[in-house]
Amino acid sequence: MKVKVFEIVKSGLSPLSIEMESIIQDWLNENDQIKIISASQSQHLRENTVFVTVFYQLGSEA
Repeated sequence: MKVKVFEIVKSGLSPLSIEMESIIQDWLNENDQIKIISASQSQHLRENTVFVTVFYQLGSEA
């Protein structure tokens, strides 16, 4: 099992949820062998920062 943590900071006029979706979807598109096991998110004390943790396996791992 592997872990990937995204620190997503709202930077533009788009809602934070759209930035989160875009960043994570780009990562998934670049890594087509990923099987997501679990994911969680937490908001930092700063209002515009969210951490998304993804637990995953590569397709070749058992």
